[in-house]
Amino acid sequence: MVRTKVEIKKIEDKAKRHTTFTKRRQGLFKKTKELVKRCDAEAAVITFSLAGNIFAFGHPSVDTVVNRYIAATSAPEIGEVVPVDEEAVEDDVTLGLEVPLDDMGMDELDELDRTMKEMKKKVVDRIDGIASGSKK
Repeated sequence: MVRTKVEIKKIEDKAKRHTTFTKRRQGLFKKTKELVKRCDAEAAVITFSLAGNIFAFGHPSVDTVVNRYIAATSAPEIGEVVPVDEEAVEDDVTLGLEVPLDDMGMDELDELDRTMKEMKKKVVDRIDGIASGSKK
């Protein structure tokens, strides 16, 4: 029995597209899990549905992998908050800062908010760049 090659194109029927998205997403997560186990790798997969829902899988966690990726691809600027190891944050929610959130003033919290928004934008821009590059 020979498999026929299926042309990759957009599925027009919304119900079929949703079903395909769900099944392929599950398969993608399963393959990522297998890669992580077999190769002792760290990996993360983030998918966005047309409805705007976010689905993510990561080992050891999505945040850990994304933080490591950001740290490896960009040098921190002076005053920029650098992502930290999650284990250091588990007991005390300081986000790797020298001052705990509870002890920060409004100016420091505003600066933290601005920095976190910039970091989020960089991650989203990077994901968009990767996604658009894979469509070519």
